[in-house]
Amino acid sequence: MDGTVLMGKALQIRVSAVTWNEDLMEEIWPKLSELAFSVPIKHEGHGVLEMVRALDEGLMFMQWSCARKKAMGEGIRRAAGLKKALEEALANWQPREANALSDQLEDTLDQLETSIVA
Repeated sequence: MDGTVLMGKALQIRVSAVTWNEDLMEEIWPKLSELAFSVPIKHEGHGVLEMVRALDEGLMFMQWSCARKKAMGEGIRRAAGLKKALEEALANWQPREANALSDQLEDTLDQLETSIVA
């Protein structure tokens, strides 16, 4: 073989990240969940990655107060960057890197939870 990865006719192997229990979102990050999922976009789910996407879009498109943008903007942008890097690591079959990024993303969300401003 020349190193080419062969896939089956119907079965495809993927490396992915999923929120295994969406109910935990409101337990772990209640304020972030409420803020994120009040952003009027189509939510495909209520998992971690969807929450980060909603927060990023909220920062860009919602008319949040200057105080909220100042308090949360940097953290939201960091979370969005970590989400993107995580998705790239998964796409490149780098599960160790993805796992490290997921830990960093959750730490960032923990910090954001305490910085929410109305």
